Amino acid sequence: MPRIAIACQGGGSHAAFAAGVLLKLLSPEFRSRFDLVRISGTSGGAMCAALVWAGLIAEGGGPDEAIKRLRGFWETLKADDLPSYWTNMLGLATARLPLTMEVSPYLIPAPAAAIMRDWLTEHLRLDELRGRPVSPPELLVGATDVLSGRRVVIGGEKLTYDALIASAAVPFLYEAVPFENYMLWDGLFSVNPPVRDLIDCKIDQLWVVRINPLQRDTVPRGSAEIIDRRNELSGNTALDQELDFANTINELVKLSGGELGKYRHVEVHVLDSRLNDVPDETYDYASKFNRAPGFIDGLIRRGSEAAPSLLDESTLWTKEDSRQTQPKRL
Repeated sequence: MPRIAIACQGGGSHAAFAAGVLLKLLSPEFRSRFDLVRISGTSGGAMCAALVWAGLIAEGGGPDEAIKRLRGFWETLKADDLPSYWTNMLGLATARLPLTMEVSPYLIPAPAAAIMRDWLTEHLRLDELRGRPVSPPELLVGATDVLSGRRVVIGGEKLTYDALIASAAVPFLYEAVPFENYMLWDGLFSVNPPVRDLIDCKIDQLWVVRINPLQRDTVPRGSAEIIDRRNELSGNTALDQELDFANTINELVKLSGGELGKYRHVEVHVLDSRLNDVPDETYDYASKFNRAPGFIDGLIRRGSEAAPSLLDESTLWTKEDSRQTQPKRL
């Protein structure tokens, strides 16, 4: 049975795709086909990873408990009553206006952090995990230190609700989140998600769930389109740097003739959500805040349908794939 690590890229509500992937992999059909050693995520991907981790290591837990917590979180997140429906629609309409309307959260505090803490408290239930013996899988959550710009990776043994909120703390929606000696923002900017931290534990394969599209066919011109592409590029640059590190380690291991200290060759699989190929649905920056039930359900369904490809060669990260992420010198 292959030893696996899973990394989930962030993307707000689009991370429901990653939830669908994980739900499928944890199902009876697939759970016995791999040994999950580590799991990581950033932003919405971190929420998914943490909920799975908590369900697996909880007393009496396992795949079924992980499924229950992950599915329950996304059900709670949905805007399925009248007030939340109209709030959701108003937010989407505002975000798609041709003019930006960003206001500092220090001037007008936003309720996002308090709402997210309530959802996490209900489904993650960290208090139940205190004092539990350390057991696989390990959890790693990515965030960015606002002051230094450094990538910050938080392990499950130090996980708090604030740490998870920090991983998703989008500027203008959240104040910087204090954690230990850091002030944290969304990991989007530096580690989306943690990858290099997954490959030093003798795993056989690394499975990465990519949310943001790599390429676009046209140059963005409207304000909303520009913001959308800027967000995609930020998140993908952070992920590509992580993947390049994994590729470099594999090359060094090959040159060494086997293993290299704590590293060995890792087969990398990258599952692209391909959301920009989906007809009759808009997956732009504004939709990363969309909590409409049908929208969330559609993403979970697409993730579930795509998940089995992680177990075959169609998602294998090749040398040609790695070249696409290399900088171009003209």
